[in-house]
Amino acid sequence: MKFVVSRDPRLDSSLLWPFCSHNILPSPVRGRPATYHFWARNALFHGLKALGLKSEDAVLVPAFHCETVVETILHYGCRVVFYNVTREGIIDLEDLATRVDGQTKAIIAIHYFGILQPLKRLRAFCQQYQLFLIEDCAHILMGDVEGDQIGSVGDISIFSWRKFLPIYDGGLLIYNHVPPQSSLRWTNLKWWYQLKIVKNLLEKCFNERSGTQLLVFSQQGQQSIVQSSRREDVLSDAVSSQTRASEFQASQLNWPMSRWSQIILENVDLEEIVGRRKKNSTVLCQALEQLPEVYPWSSAGRHEACAWAFPVVTPTHQDIHRQLREKGIEAFSWGGVIHPSLPLEKFPDAKFLYEHLVLLPIHQSLISDEMSFMIEGLRDILKRSRAQPQEVLQ
Repeated sequence: MKFVVSRDPRLDSSLLWPFCSHNILPSPVRGRPATYHFWARNALFHGLKALGLKSEDAVLVPAFHCETVVETILHYGCRVVFYNVTREGIIDLEDLATRVDGQTKAIIAIHYFGILQPLKRLRAFCQQYQLFLIEDCAHILMGDVEGDQIGSVGDISIFSWRKFLPIYDGGLLIYNHVPPQSSLRWTNLKWWYQLKIVKNLLEKCFNERSGTQLLVFSQQGQQSIVQSSRREDVLSDAVSSQTRASEFQASQLNWPMSRWSQIILENVDLEEIVGRRKKNSTVLCQALEQLPEVYPWSSAGRHEACAWAFPVVTPTHQDIHRQLREKGIEAFSWGGVIHPSLPLEKFPDAKFLYEHLVLLPIHQSLISDEMSFMIEGLRDILKRSRAQPQEVLQ
């Protein structure tokens, strides 16, 4: 299905040229050692190794998470212990303290879509209990938290370039308080996988050149989108596309970030991307002031960080992202990426977020017409739902 408002930025062919050869890649954390991996989950795996964690060591993971984080830790051999995150997306330090035991060695703190964790307090907590702090910055491109660069406080930190750029792959591991691995041996990507990447990039360029993603900003164009795909296909896509290639694959563990993705990374203007995303975030914040049924999640919209997507809470509605996708707007949620080992009934705050948090695109390729189309689509859904009010879930 082609979306009027896509979740990911479009690829301009100019980003594939020139073919830079200096191999000096940008980093959100200046002056720190870093390694560039094929997937962010691979970066996390190697980060656990750099910390020296052993089999059966326990890692504290927030109950509100994407399953790839949990799968990576389990494949490494560590035990996962879940802890509570409040409905505002902030770590519950009181609950966290009850989860620590003699086998606990590390904590993963996730900066959710621009909702930044209190790292100074968390760092003090880790020092008190002699734990490693892993800063998960996969939803952040760059920014500052409590006077420090995001990603500079944890013993290691993880970033995901492919969430922000029109690339196929790209994860980043920052070494802040531990030395880089001396035993890391990169393996070459399979030739057929390199062809797969090239094919993907060419398709992105073609879609950009032909304008197939923009389609028509009209009611007639909106109807043609829905009619071109069966409803059940749209709903299936709303779930399956929330994460890509989520399965952990050991055969890809030592793959570096592909050269094609590195070329694009070298050619983009990160400061310009940050500025455009923050501008789109501001536009959404202003629009939501007129939509009382939907509001920004926690501190979303502040400019301390450049976020992957704009999170909104829909307390009286569920699955609004599905209705938006039927209109051609590639909104998504985390409802389909819960790891099966999570006892969700024990974490009501996480359950609420999985059910009522919707993520809206704010990427750098969006133009004003697309932003208006998304806002009007959301307004129309809420207007139609007022005729059938739903009970607020506590």
